[in-house]
Amino acid sequence: MPGSAEQVVSEVGKRLAQPRLGKDALVKLLKQAESALSELSQSSSLHDALRPLSKSLVQTSLLSHKDKDVRLLVAVCFIEVMRILAPDPPFTDEIFKEIFRLFISEFVGLADSGSPYLTRRMKILENVAALRCSVIMVDTGCQDLVLDMAKIFFSAAKQGLQQCVHQAMVSIMTQILNEKVTQALLDVIFRNLVKEDKGGAHKLAVDIIQNCAEKLEHTVRMFLSSCIFNKGAPVNEHKKLHHKIILELFQCAPQMLFAVIPSLTHELLSDQVDIRLEAVQLIGRLLVFSNLRFGQENQLVFMEFLKRFSDKSAEVRIAAIDAAKVCLVRLELFSQREIAVSSGNIAQDILKSLEGRLLDFDDKVRIRAVYAVCDLAKSNLSSFPSELILQAAERLRDKKISVRKNVMHKLLDLYRDYCEKCSKGIATINPHYEQIPAKLLLCFDKDCGSFRPQNMGLIFAEEIFPSSLSPKERAMHWVEFFYYFKSQHVKALRIIFSQKRRLLLEMQAYLSLRAKKEESSDEIEKKICGSFRKMSASFADIPKVEECFENLHQMKDNNIFKDLTELIKEGITFATVRSIRDSFLKRIGNKHPIFNFCKQLSTELSHSLFNWEMICAILEALLSCRNESTHFAESACDLLLLVALVFPSLFRGSEEYLLKLFSEESVLINEKTLQMLAYLAKSACHLSVNFSSDVYLLLEQKCIDGTRAESKYAISAIASLIQSPDDKKFAKLCKKVVGVLKKTYLPDNHNIPTLLQSLGLILEHSPSMYTSYDEHIIKFVQRVFVSSEFVSTPGLSPPDENACSFSCKLKIYCLKVLVKSCLPRTTALDRIENFLKMLLEIISEEFTSITICDYDKPYLRLAAGKSVLRLATRWDSHISPKLFRTALLMARDSSYIVRKSFICKIYGLLKNHAIPIRYACAFALSSTDCAGDVRTESHRYLIEVLKEQGGVSVHQNRTSKDSIVEHPTYAVVFLIHALAYDREFPLNFSEKETISSGFWSPLVVMLRELVEIDNPNRTEHGPTSSVSILLGIFSAVQKAQDLSGSDITHKLHILSKIGLLMVKELDKHCKMSDSPRHILLPSSYYRLSASERKADECCQLDLITDSFVKRILKAHEPYNHQEDTECSIITERPSKESAPKRGASSSLNKSSVGPRASGQDQGKVKKSSVLAEDVSKKNDQNSIHSLEKDKVSSCGSAGTKLSSPGSLGLAKEADSRDRASLLENQNRPTVKKIPLKSDQKWEFVNDTMLTEDIPDCDPRDCELDEDVGDCDDNFVKCPLSNNKTAGAGLRKKSKRALDLRSAQNSGLTADTVSNVRCTRSRKVQA
Repeated sequence: MPGSAEQVVSEVGKRLAQPRLGKDALVKLLKQAESALSELSQSSSLHDALRPLSKSLVQTSLLSHKDKDVRLLVAVCFIEVMRILAPDPPFTDEIFKEIFRLFISEFVGLADSGSPYLTRRMKILENVAALRCSVIMVDTGCQDLVLDMAKIFFSAAKQGLQQCVHQAMVSIMTQILNEKVTQALLDVIFRNLVKEDKGGAHKLAVDIIQNCAEKLEHTVRMFLSSCIFNKGAPVNEHKKLHHKIILELFQCAPQMLFAVIPSLTHELLSDQVDIRLEAVQLIGRLLVFSNLRFGQENQLVFMEFLKRFSDKSAEVRIAAIDAAKVCLVRLELFSQREIAVSSGNIAQDILKSLEGRLLDFDDKVRIRAVYAVCDLAKSNLSSFPSELILQAAERLRDKKISVRKNVMHKLLDLYRDYCEKCSKGIATINPHYEQIPAKLLLCFDKDCGSFRPQNMGLIFAEEIFPSSLSPKERAMHWVEFFYYFKSQHVKALRIIFSQKRRLLLEMQAYLSLRAKKEESSDEIEKKICGSFRKMSASFADIPKVEECFENLHQMKDNNIFKDLTELIKEGITFATVRSIRDSFLKRIGNKHPIFNFCKQLSTELSHSLFNWEMICAILEALLSCRNESTHFAESACDLLLLVALVFPSLFRGSEEYLLKLFSEESVLINEKTLQMLAYLAKSACHLSVNFSSDVYLLLEQKCIDGTRAESKYAISAIASLIQSPDDKKFAKLCKKVVGVLKKTYLPDNHNIPTLLQSLGLILEHSPSMYTSYDEHIIKFVQRVFVSSEFVSTPGLSPPDENACSFSCKLKIYCLKVLVKSCLPRTTALDRIENFLKMLLEIISEEFTSITICDYDKPYLRLAAGKSVLRLATRWDSHISPKLFRTALLMARDSSYIVRKSFICKIYGLLKNHAIPIRYACAFALSSTDCAGDVRTESHRYLIEVLKEQGGVSVHQNRTSKDSIVEHPTYAVVFLIHALAYDREFPLNFSEKETISSGFWSPLVVMLRELVEIDNPNRTEHGPTSSVSILLGIFSAVQKAQDLSGSDITHKLHILSKIGLLMVKELDKHCKMSDSPRHILLPSSYYRLSASERKADECCQLDLITDSFVKRILKAHEPYNHQEDTECSIITERPSKESAPKRGASSSLNKSSVGPRASGQDQGKVKKSSVLAEDVSKKNDQNSIHSLEKDKVSSCGSAGTKLSSPGSLGLAKEADSRDRASLLENQNRPTVKKIPLKSDQKWEFVNDTMLTEDIPDCDPRDCELDEDVGDCDDNFVKCPLSNNKTAGAGLRKKSKRALDLRSAQNSGLTADTVSNVRCTRSRKVQA
């Protein structure tokens, strides 16, 4: 169409006014108009030229045309007209509304980036923004159109927009908001602001808010304040999202929230849990996005946030913990120094609050706190406060099993991550993280399935280290964390090791049985079933595991069992173990029902917990620091020692390192490494170590210049390596030791204890040495005991409240030498009697030739008493009744240290079945001690020993006469004998004080516990029950008499009658008919009563009635052993019989011992006694002859005549001087005698010793138990200690031979000789 643009526009406007124009015609005309309008610039003079077009465009038919092309072109023409005629376009408000509605309909297509109309739509949008048409929309009241347009903008923005389009939309929305802010429009913006999809719509909302922040601030503040404070008002969807709005606004326009943030304290203090919960989560995120600056800028809100860590709701506390974790992890606070400096206090406050939740009373909160701490530590191992990790690890001791499980798995994950980062060089060894395995062992619990030894073993074998970690790296971590193992950790680890070793040995036995062909199939199957039962004990579900073993046994593929055979070999590498396990499990098949069992079994059988590669790595590391005494070297030695105790065969292949380690002197050659060498040399692992002269010289030097512990293990190593006790090296070493002793000046030589230790051990391992050097040994011992050149040595070992003087220690060490030389029964027979007499004199303090100060006397008595106990393991049959009583009464010694240490020593020996049960009488004597801890421990020891020995007796189920003699009840025979010799024995039974006398306490305590051994609900007793045996014993004693005279016999009869009535009172169902027919009494204590009782004795026995015994029992009722009396722990208690010169009393003090220590208690006893006496007066006459009904005609046998020699019931135990047989008397060697005074002699003869096993002791405690198995040195420790060396230090079974068949008097009848065997309470193989 020719003409100017104005003419074209005018002509098109006229033609558009024509009716019934088709689509094509309209499109053509509108395009012409669009083209012409685009050429025109803005000018108010064009009103007339554009009037025809404007009138035509506003026609209803065009504004609402159905064709989209027509509508788009109409919209373009409208915007061009508005552009040209701006600022005064010729349209009314109603027309504007229709035009804007048309524009908005076209804006929908902005999201279609591939549309051919996109350019025209963008043109419309840009012109709307440039012409500020949105202002006209607001002025004309088109709020609904504004909302529709905003929604279309955000909808289009989701799909992604060009930058110019986005900017135009922002401009339009900004214009609208600057004109008028409505809540409806704000809701549209907020809805897109808080969407999870942070796309174009979110960006559009952020840009709009940032451009209008100042204009929106008031409205936003009012809106958010309404959401926070008016919780009861109607809630729309946006009010529910106000926390998200705050969070988004904080990131894009934080200045808008200055007046809102303080209001958050209202929500933190709300009574509604969900409101506090959301508030805590919000503030946690605000802290994250501000790098903790939020806490500094809003102190009040932050402080209230910290208080939510102790909120009454567990959900809120958990939310606070999660918030703390997120803000600290994402912040990377500990790797950014500048942030840490500016926000350090805030971070410390958060960590402190987090730390407090580790002790929360809710288990879920505690678990979440541990998780948070571990995740924070993993995010930055080097900078996170490691102390917090240790506090989190303490939850491994939580009372809730679920907490312990979760904490264990989380700490394992953390430790694996730590090890992996150390392996990659990202992290270095951290002592705090290395304590995690030690903490894990605190979970060890035999009674909880998840923490039993088998499960803990799997954890340390498979889960504690990453699978990629090399053996050397594993070994280094083992050494590092083993340094932090305490005694309880070592004990738990030893149990794990031992159980694994038992499983390996039993699997080896099973595989050997499976391979056997020569034995009968039934016999083999029976043994195999036994192996299955034993191996199943190493797993949690024993019945199910037995079934799995049966299924495994039925498999036909022999390659499976070949894999098992290879798997249990000790000399294979970790890589080989993994390969064999994979092959084994592949043969089983992952779909097989026992696949999971086989997987666990292969792990248990493999040496993945510890193997020879790790040992070589540790030894190699030790060699590199052999001249430095570091915690690493100390830990490595302890760890190697523990492995050597349980798995000595793992040291095969490390012989080269061992030779290098012991080839020259270094700080590493100490008691730990020497003990390890001794165990390895003694074990059957067959190490290919050549006993070179260099190693021997080093060991010999330790025997001379080392400590007592070093010399002990050096001697043991030499004895094991040379194999023969008569080796010339022993003779040379003994000569050297004796030579050095001869040259020493006692007061100035500190190394005498080591020399004495070496000498005693040499005599123990090579008894023939005693013959060659007996004179020198005796001379030296005499010099130590009787020489007056020193009584105390102030410069060497000044006595204090916990130790004796050096001179006393030397005397004790000499006693130990003599004890060790007397242990073998084959060579020490001729000198044991004199040595026992010497010990009796020392205990009784009648050995006047000894030069010793008063302060040291208790220690020497204690050493002598322990020597008696040590000798009792081999020579119990030679211990006279007097020595036994004297030693027993050390449980009532005036010294607390003596009492405490002595009963601990007895307990250790009895627990290991090293001495007869009769020594348990000491516990009964000290069970009413004035010191609370002694009293408590004595009572506990008595209960444990009686129950254990009773269980052993029942388990053995022997029918011979020995069964009664070795029953724990038989200890009563010796207890009443000791009480009969007590100088506090009541003489007048008519006095009321006699009933409450502490004299009866030991007997009452012993009988109560023995009766409790039987089932309290049992109504019948067999012949071997405790009650039946007690009845038999007391009946037998009534028919016997003491060897010394009638006075003691009378007391024995009184005690036996009282004991018999006590048993009947304690057990109402007992019957004399249930008692055994024969009770054998030791002939060195009792003999058959051949005379009638005296009249006065019968009168006193008649005073002992049921009511009398009831009053005694009532006066000595069980009491709380935890309560201490007013007596101090250092109260001196006398012991008259054992030491008359001290003016002591062997019985318990009436006024200060046991539960009747106070005057009030005594008054109660007297009152109860009087009442009981009045009430039972009528019953006394009827019960005087209660025992007569149960009379027996012999000692413990019913219906047997007194004149029958075979039924005397008395085992004539020969006197200790006559124990040797005729052949022994003929071959007895010459006795060496040293006169001490005119009427005293010591006798020492040559001896033969048997090598003893090194005890299974804690490697950490070696220095405290240097003489394990001997008379240990625990008497110099603190009296209030638990005295570990007395109990745990003696964990070995002594090799003693007490076969009395060869020690009977030749004049005894065959019957009597048979009975003598029954006098022993325990036989231990020599």
